[in-house]
Formats: sequence, C-alpha cells, structure tokens
Amino acid sequence: MTPDNSLIHAYLKTNPETQSAVHGTLLGRFTSGNALVTAHLSPMIDWVYGKIADQVGAAELTVDQARMYIEELSVFARYNAQFLRAAATGVEGFCPELAHELRRNHLEEGGERGKVPAHYVLYTNALLSDLGLLVNGHVPVRETETLVNLHQWMVGSHMPSHIAGAYYATEAVAIAETEILRDITNRYGELTIQRSGSELKALHYYYELHLDDEHEAAQVDGLSVEAAHIEGLARFIKESELFHIDLPQALDGFLTIAEGMTHWWAQLAHRAREMN
Repeated sequence: MTPDNSLIHAYLKTNPETQSAVHGTLLGRFTSGNALVTAHLSPMIDWVYGKIADQVGAAELTVDQARMYIEELSVFARYNAQFLRAAATGVEGFCPELAHELRRNHLEEGGERGKVPAHYVLYTNALLSDLGLLVNGHVPVRETETLVNLHQWMVGSHMPSHIAGAYYATEAVAIAETEILRDITNRYGELTIQRSGSELKALHYYYELHLDDEHEAAQVDGLSVEAAHIEGLARFIKESELFHIDLPQALDGFLTIAEGMTHWWAQLAHRAREMN
C-alpha cells in the first residue's frame, strides 16, 4: 500500500479540512478530540467503506468469490476476543476506565457466561447450519495474515493511547464491515441454496445481534452491540483530556489500523477480480 492507492489518503486529498486536522493533531496543534472524531474520522470511515462496498460489489459475486470473502473475514473473528483482552491488560494501569470498556467488549465477543455465546462460535455455526459452509480452521491468505499481525503488534504496544486509537479504528468500521459481510453471505445463499436474509435463520440472528438497536444482546439502551462498541471507544478520543489520552498517539494508532483494514479489503477485492 502506498499513498497513491490508499483510500485514507484519497479521502484526505479530497477533504483538505480533514487533512489539516490530521496533520495538526499529529503535530500537536489540533487538540480537540471531539472535533477530530465527529467532524473528521467518522465521516472518513463512512466514505472509505462506501468505496469498499462498491469495490466488493456483493450483488455481482460468484460462488467462489463470495466464499473467499467469507473464509477470510472469518479469520479475524477468531482472535478479536483475545486481542481485546490483551489490549485491556495493556492499558489497565494507565486508564482503568478504558480497560473496563475493552473488557466489556471482550466479554461480549468472547462469550459471557449466562449470556450470548462467543460471537465467533455463533458466526461459524451459523455458516455451517444455514449454508453448509465450514470455515473453522481456514488458513488465511497473506493479506489476512498481515491484518492479524498488525493487531497482534498493536495490542502489545507500550503506548496506551496508541491502543485506544487503534481499537477505536477497529470498532469504528465494524458496522460497515458487518453490513458488507451480510450482503456477501446473502449472495452466497442466493447462489447456492436460493435463500437469503431472514430465510437464513442463524445468520439473520447473528447480523441482527450486531446491528439491531433493540436486540436482546444489546447492553446499552438505544444502541446496537456494534454501535455501543463504537461509541464506548470513541469517548476516550473525544474526551482525551479527561482520560489523559495523548491525542497524537491515539491518531497514530487509528491510522495504523484503519489503513491496515482498508488495505485488507482492497487486496481481497483485487484477489476476487483475479478469480474471474
């Protein structure tokens, strides 16, 4: 990935105010975490993932292309709960409130006893029961391995503010990624068993669990599971002074993971095109 093919850089080039805010934050001259998130990073994610959805083109995928996406997208879900746990441990001495938010996410992702099972288990079982698709044990391609490595290195960082920004990036894209994945699995269902949406009962439950504001798994009133994760972590960037988050470090973490995740999608889209 270079600035010439990065969607993040493309957004900055066409949005000079955001480019100025990003540069200013890294240089210590732009100090409003709230403005950074609401006016710049959140709109950037919306724009970038709109481009990614267009690149993927779920409605036009072949069976093999859809299966490739599903297999690769299942890999990060294996490790997300353990990454959240490691991140929480890494920041607890610096900011116990941030550690608490990461542990809450860890319990939701990893399966809190007496509540919803681990999300990875729900997802892989849903693929198997609804579509007969076995992704457990799938060995990832190079692009997916790189993304997992980026997260592994990030959660081991000695800079808690870097972890805060990086995990905000991970969660900030979650709704958009879940919606794209839902479109891909629906496409796979249409092509293989002529079923999609609510006809895929286990998968429908899984996607509603993440996206429905009124789902039984939602623990924050008025917010879906994923929306609560986004807002919960965004708070530490928005209120960086209160929580003693170093804003330049947090933005560096955000860019590290946001660039990694958008590059991952772009490379998978390239791989899918080569399958034709």
